[in-house]
Amino acid sequence: MIIRPLKHADIDAVLTLNEVSVAVLSPLDRAALLQLIEQSELAVVVELSPEAPVVAFMIAVGPGSDYASINYAWFNQQYSDFLYIDRIVVDQQCRGQGIGGQLYSHINAWAQAHDIALLCAEIDIEPANTASLQFHQHWGFTPVSTLTHHPKKIVSLQTKSITVS
Repeated sequence: MIIRPLKHADIDAVLTLNEVSVAVLSPLDRAALLQLIEQSELAVVVELSPEAPVVAFMIAVGPGSDYASINYAWFNQQYSDFLYIDRIVVDQQCRGQGIGGQLYSHINAWAQAHDIALLCAEIDIEPANTASLQFHQHWGFTPVSTLTHHPKKIVSLQTKSITVS
């Protein structure tokens, strides 16, 4: 498995992966994705082997960005030193192979190397994304608040402390 920086050539694959998982993510078009990448601190993709298709991606945003997400804005108001995991998507056919765990190991190491003390994420609790809640709990995330987008969309705002050296 190869985790590497997201390149312009990966845009179509990332848009396709995002669209398949849009039920638990916000939609992205090409312009919005390019803007999000520009605003991000970390944008990576996963290939199972060199020159293989992209099977996963992760995008994370640091403090002080102009990113127009109410979830990100909440974290940005509360914390000065953090990395917000905006989205992580693994191709449905590749789930259960440890790719999500590898991405979280990667972001943990990246945050530690860049002296970032806190990872932040939001997980749907209405409607419930039980798999994501369990995954984040396994990785040491704990709820710090909830945010209601509307009565049928409520998210759990969660953080994980990183030991910086």
